[in-house]
Amino acid sequence: MQLRVVLRTPGGETVTRDVRDGLWAGPRETIPDQVLGADMWALPGLVDAHAHLAGDRMDLAPGDRQGAERRARAALEAGVGLLLDKGWSDSTVVHLIDEMSLQDRPDIEAAGGMYAVAGGYSPGFTRYVVPGGMAESVRQASIEGRGWVKLIGDWPRKGLGPVPNFSGDELATAVEVASGLGARVAIHTMAREVPSVAVKAGVHSIEHGLFLTSDDLEVLGARAGIWVPTVVQVETLIGMLGAESSGGRLLREGLKNMASMFSMAVEAGVHVLAGTDLAVGSHQVALEGVRLWEMGMAPRAVVDAVGASGFRATGRPDAFEVGTSANVVMFSEDPIRDPRVLSHPKVVMRMGRILT
Repeated sequence: MQLRVVLRTPGGETVTRDVRDGLWAGPRETIPDQVLGADMWALPGLVDAHAHLAGDRMDLAPGDRQGAERRARAALEAGVGLLLDKGWSDSTVVHLIDEMSLQDRPDIEAAGGMYAVAGGYSPGFTRYVVPGGMAESVRQASIEGRGWVKLIGDWPRKGLGPVPNFSGDELATAVEVASGLGARVAIHTMAREVPSVAVKAGVHSIEHGLFLTSDDLEVLGARAGIWVPTVVQVETLIGMLGAESSGGRLLREGLKNMASMFSMAVEAGVHVLAGTDLAVGSHQVALEGVRLWEMGMAPRAVVDAVGASGFRATGRPDAFEVGTSANVVMFSEDPIRDPRVLSHPKVVMRMGRILT
């Protein structure tokens, strides 16, 4: 059967492609058997840029391989075409990438185990970087992972609030070693000073980054770096801690700072991406986009944050190029007019196979 797909991009142009052997191809002159998408809007896929497929709640248990596969399938069926998994206590997601058919899951890049220092995260969940051992730890993490190294940049200590785990020199070493092995470094940070230190050190992706500054964004944007605010997760943590607790007040201040930075970040060239981080499942990543919109991000930037920007940030084509996999998620309305439509895809196609 010859399938022809009309790809009308949100607020943009319309292109027509045929599907041949699971790839996009130029349309033939012959009349196709089926035409899809003429009355819909198309994205190459949604992106969850801060996923944790190995678990579905913040209990920090060992990875659940069957659950990870189930969550990956659910994400794909919701239109997610790319997941950036930011690590766990083990290599559950790395094994999933190696063992699960690409046709049955999104594209996945992943960190393996996460790295902190003794006392710098929930006990027993991360690997520890010993003094002077950053280069070796990152070398191991780069080899273990599938494109990413995850560092816990700061963690609250009783009576002190979030305390940095690493120096700027250590972070610079991490970036140098990971880059030399073809990996990128992502850093968890909710402390005031750590985002600036991480950006200066060259860290590729800032996770949460509540206290990024305008100067940080200029530097990060100049190298097309990534910022994943995880607004829904931060709000979830506020609910857990209590809005008037010391931690809750810090996070609320950070949310206010982030909201003031979204437009500036996009203008500076930062890839601002949506991420779930266990607040909701990856299949609900569109909810993060809606919160970004409600906090003042422009609708076009929101659609980019949940979609094409993640593909560009990881070096993938984002515009249905001929010869690439025939992947698409389609909506009945233009999501730029109303980003809430991102939660309700009408058609999902993976490698030429229509899933919904």
